[in-house]
Order: sequence, then C-alpha cells, then structure tokens
Amino acid sequence: MRFLLIDPPHKIWTILRAWVPSPGCLQLLAYLEREGFDIEFMDCTINQNPWGDLEDKIRREKPDVIGISVICTAFIYDGMNAANLIKAIHPKTTIIMGGEHPSFMAEETLRDCPAIDFICVGEGELTLTEFLKTIEKKGDLSRVPGLAFLDENGNFVYTGDRPFIEDLDTLPFPAYHKANMEHPYIGIPSEGKRGLVVNFSRGCTFDCSFCSESAFYKKRWRKRSPKLIADELQLLKERYHRDIFYVGDNTFNVTRDQSIGFIDEMLKRKTNQRFWLQSRADLVIRDKDLLDGFREAGVYQFMLGLEYHMDYVLKDIRKRHSVEEALKAMKLLKKHRLMVMATLLIGHWEETEEDRDAFLKFFGKYVDHFGLNIITPLPGTPLFYKMKEMGRIKDWEYRNYDYLHAVMPTREVDDLEQLNFIYKNLMRRYYWRPRELIKLFSRNPILRHHHRYYITQVAFNIMMHEIFGNPLWVQPNYQEYRDYLVERGGALPPELMRLAK
Repeated sequence: MRFLLIDPPHKIWTILRAWVPSPGCLQLLAYLEREGFDIEFMDCTINQNPWGDLEDKIRREKPDVIGISVICTAFIYDGMNAANLIKAIHPKTTIIMGGEHPSFMAEETLRDCPAIDFICVGEGELTLTEFLKTIEKKGDLSRVPGLAFLDENGNFVYTGDRPFIEDLDTLPFPAYHKANMEHPYIGIPSEGKRGLVVNFSRGCTFDCSFCSESAFYKKRWRKRSPKLIADELQLLKERYHRDIFYVGDNTFNVTRDQSIGFIDEMLKRKTNQRFWLQSRADLVIRDKDLLDGFREAGVYQFMLGLEYHMDYVLKDIRKRHSVEEALKAMKLLKKHRLMVMATLLIGHWEETEEDRDAFLKFFGKYVDHFGLNIITPLPGTPLFYKMKEMGRIKDWEYRNYDYLHAVMPTREVDDLEQLNFIYKNLMRRYYWRPRELIKLFSRNPILRHHHRYYITQVAFNIMMHEIFGNPLWVQPNYQEYRDYLVERGGALPPELMRLAK
C-alpha cells in the first residue's frame, strides 16, 4: 500500500518570503517510515507548478491513501481544493486530513468537502499508523480511536479521543531526508541564509483564550530531552548545514531543568548554532539567572507573547502575566544582551485610538522585532466559542484567519477594512521611526540583517506600492486554484470549479 502525505499548494508567509517543511509532517513521516510503510512526501508549496505537479503525481502514481496536512486555519481551503482535485483524478484513493483546524471543526470540514473521507483528530503518529494498518487488513475503521468521518447515512461519527504520546523521546528524528532541504524557499531569510524551524515540545501548560495549540493539546506540555534536542541540532549542522533556528515550541522553558539541560548540551557540543526561542514574561523573570547561559549557548532572541500594555486586556484573554512583568522581562533580556521579539495583539473590543498610541509607545522602547497581529478567534479556542456566542465574528472566510486581517470589529471601529488599515499603519509607524532605521547599522549582525531585510525588501516594497503604484511582491510560483482550473479547461471535470474554495 502506497501512502502519500502532502502539504497542499498555498502561499508562503509573505512577510518572511520563505517557507520551511512542516515540522509536524516530517515527524509524522519519520514515525510511519519506522513502522515500515511505503511513504512519500510532497511539499506542493515549493514546486514550480504546485497544482499541476500535484495533478501529475496523482495521475502517474495513483497512491492508495493520501494524507493532507493543514497547518493552520488560513490554509483549510487549500486543503479542501487539493482533496477535490485528487478525488476527481483518482476517485478510488482514500483521503485523510489532519491538523488543528480539521481536528476542531471535523464535522464542518467533512460536510463542506465530501472528497475528504476521514479526519485524523489530534496527534497523527499513532492514529495514522493504526488507520493504515486497518485499511491494509480491511478492518473496521470505526474501532480506530482518533478518527472522524461520515457514515453511509451521512451521520457524523467520531471514534473518540486517542491518548497523547507520553514520551516524545520515543519518536524518531524528523524525516529531513524526505524534504527538499536545499530548495531556495527553504529558510528564514530575515534571520540568515541557513535558517530552519524546529520543534522540540508539544503543547503548553497555560490557557490563553486565543491560543489554538493550548486547546489542541488540552493544556498539556511534553518535551524531548535536552540530549536528543542537541543530537538533532548536531545532525542538522553536519548533514544539512543549518545553523540558525526558530524553535517553534510555544513555551521552550516551561521547566528550569529543560533550560539548564539545553544550555549544558549546547555548550558541550560547540556547534556554533543560533536560536530564537519562545517563552513568557513570567518564565524569563523566573530564569533570569540562566539568561547569560542561554546567550552563551547560542540563543540570540526570545519571542515573548506580551500581547498588550493594559492589565484588564491581559486578564480578559487569560494571559496570566501582568504589564509590570512584561516590562521587567523586556528589561532583563536587554540587560543580558538578548534580543526581544514581542508578539502583540490589537483589535480588542474596548480598544481606542489613544490605547493604540500608548501601546506603540510602551513596546517601542524595548522591542527589537515588532510581531504585531490582529486578535483572531481561531476555531477550537475559548475565544472562538465566546465570540461566536456573542455574535461578534463578522468574517467567516477562514482564509482571513491569519492574524493579519480583522474578522471582528471593535466597539469604536465597526469596519473591518478600517481595522486592517489601522494594523498596517501601526506597522509603518513602528518600522519607519528613526529608532528602527538606526538598527540598519546595528553592531548586532542578526539585528542589522533582520532590519535590512525587512525594511529594504518588505517595507520599502509596500511603501513604493502605496505612493507610486509599483507592483507588490508576488510569490513567483504561486497560482490561485481557480486560475489553474481555468488553465486546464476541459481536461478536468467542470464540477471542480463549483466546488473551489
């Protein structure tokens, strides 16, 4: 039996102008490979002709089972379009979709896209292994925990939760050999030439109301041991020449033991790699005595979910830190010569123009990277259910659930396009300040590179478009699905255009 896992065609992250192979896909592939399955991976987004290459592969190879990974809500329609295209070409294939959004919205997803046969709800390794073995044996899939599907009468069936994998050290290293690691899109150009995203833990013990990862993993945190983290990083250095990393763990230093172990391993290995970690204000304060060790181990930046500058908002979104703690954490990182990236949220219900001015002033003093977002009620989160019940969600087009587009109004601003303009204007006000322009000549090579990349490549392009009408940057290989269907004309069933999302 042949299994093909795809990351369907979609846009790359436009601010970064880059892409990385999904850590979740690579981990899943490694597990299935160890279990002895005949597997293949297609990261469609980096193909020169994403939709055409996908169609060609399905026609040529006719896989028995195809998995579609949907890494975020904004990409759910791309996954559905891929499912419809695959089913039209090869009706006998079995399609299973996984990811946070389809897990949370399993019945909606199945009914919106009948081409999808099953949803893998939750972690994929164990469920997909049992699913594939059951198909091979022609067994009863209703007895496989972690699956959702529609039965022959159209009734929604969920087979029940599957327990999480308790020990992540039992998992093999991600299957980097299944990815095109030398593709020019693969990297993080804002940070350096050989960047990559890696994950070493799953979940988070906190319960921020807007966080899908906390909801997906039910407020549990599991991690790999520092030794295996260092082993994987050493492999990436020696085999793939990767030396700068965004560690995608929601909260890297949940425990001090994990931090101390990581520092010790990296100091011992001397791999000369650099790291951008995520953490929280309260944990940075708790681990203030470790900050020099982090820097010596290669950490150059902490990304903190600081969100806002007013305590009542932090309380409302269940952030569980205070403004005072946010300020103290930023000062500590600066004191220990670590860069500060703040992920921030605007668009709160009671927010005013004066609030946003104070917000910019507060964070502008300390933040090196201004990770501005618009608060978004991702399906499955407590915020989603609350906002849905209150009737505040105005835009149900999931493609806009990317934290860059407003989908809810505020009390003061009812027009979503006006909120989008406010977001863009705040970004302009931050990055075009003299304080930021000076960073183009910073002595810190990573900060200097980041600002030169973002300001000269991204911000300048946007400014020239808005002032002179110059064309905005466009991903060279991206093609809208509907445009592809038009291009193919009568070679594909006309029904696909009606189903296109």
